[in-house]
Amino acid sequence: MHPCKHHEVCGLSDEAGLEESLCILHSKDPEKDKQAFAAALDAHCKKNSGDFTLVVFPEYADFREAMFTDEVHFWGAEFTKGADFSCAKFTGGANFHDAIFTEVAYFFEATFAKEANFGEATFSGGANFSGVTFIEEVDFECAKFTKEAIFSCAMFTKWAMLGGAMFTKRVDFGGATFAGLANFNETTFAENASFSGARFSKKASFFGARFSKGADFEGAIFTESANFTLSSFQGRTVFAARRRGTRTAPIFWRAEVKFRELIIDPPDALRLIEADLRRCQFQDTDLRKVQMIAVTWPKIGSRLGVYDEIATMEIGTERPWARIEQLYRELKQNYEDRRDYERAGDFHYGEKEMRRRNPETPTGARFLLTLYWLLSGYGERYLRPLMWAGILFAVCTFGYVVLGLIPKGAGSRLAITNVQSWLHAAHYSFRVMTLLRPDDFVPVGYSKLVNTTQTILGPIFLSLFALALRQRLKR
Repeated sequence: MHPCKHHEVCGLSDEAGLEESLCILHSKDPEKDKQAFAAALDAHCKKNSGDFTLVVFPEYADFREAMFTDEVHFWGAEFTKGADFSCAKFTGGANFHDAIFTEVAYFFEATFAKEANFGEATFSGGANFSGVTFIEEVDFECAKFTKEAIFSCAMFTKWAMLGGAMFTKRVDFGGATFAGLANFNETTFAENASFSGARFSKKASFFGARFSKGADFEGAIFTESANFTLSSFQGRTVFAARRRGTRTAPIFWRAEVKFRELIIDPPDALRLIEADLRRCQFQDTDLRKVQMIAVTWPKIGSRLGVYDEIATMEIGTERPWARIEQLYRELKQNYEDRRDYERAGDFHYGEKEMRRRNPETPTGARFLLTLYWLLSGYGERYLRPLMWAGILFAVCTFGYVVLGLIPKGAGSRLAITNVQSWLHAAHYSFRVMTLLRPDDFVPVGYSKLVNTTQTILGPIFLSLFALALRQRLKR
């Protein structure tokens, strides 16, 4: 007879005759005596109720409404026939690290007053944490859920660590509250993940998370910030507004969100419905097929833009003009495909603006882009070329009167003090601008230079006006 390999936990020997030098509590033999186990467990609870490290439960473990007043350890414990901790109260810390739940595990409306650790735990038969309350930090890092996992209406008061967790089946965080930091970094959701109506009061991070069958964030509330950088959406994923009666609260309202370097497969898998995108970054994410319905973009001057263009940069870093230009180009295509030409025009403006402001753009190209911007707002501002045409018309009319314009054949030069002369000059100037080739007056002296300049610039301004007007009105 020898002490159990885990004698420091149980204080027992291998007197039960089981192999592996394990006591009745720690033996993994599925045929071990159930009554002997129950008696040993009862004695162990009276002596040391808080330490269940590596204990193997051969029958259904019923801890419903149990009160654990001290720190409790279920580290590495195995629940071979399921476990029920519904409405249990853990006043001290709770350690379920590396625990194995072969069948369903119930923690329905349980309360954890101190830290709870489920890191690397395995839930093979489903897990129900519906309505559970975690008052302090909780750790599910690298936990594995091979059946459905339910966290609906759960309360995470402080830091919630679920990074690296694996959810093989459907998972439901609907209505859950994350009052502290929520970490889902590199978490894998193999089936649909529901965060419908969930509330994230602090930072929420889904960095590198994988949603293999999509996710539902309809009605979710992000109060501070959310990071979905490098996340993968491989199924229908919806981020939609929260509705209460006739009132609608746009998703991401006032929150800063990173959707950078997303993997979206198929390209139209992601849907943004009634979303506030005024503080959302999309750098290096292909938005050409993303469905955007009634979304709000930031206003940059008189146009719509993307937050990537105006977001605060870290000290010592340059704004990635070329990448933001690409983002604008893809958004322009998205809205053009949906025949929303007005918004497509704004994103075309942004595309050209990023190229013009990019210091790596060749000088010649930047000069031409500057002219294009100055004259017509990259072909999107119809009033601008009309203004320039009006200035050209007025200046040239004045030039004809002052520098010399005479009737063809015979006659004297137009007089500055004669109203009729000004009308003749204006009529002549208008016909020159529109290439009507007037022959009733002849410019003399320096007015020939005015005529040449107007002949060249007038049609250009009018053409830019027509192009911009067509862009604005086309259907």
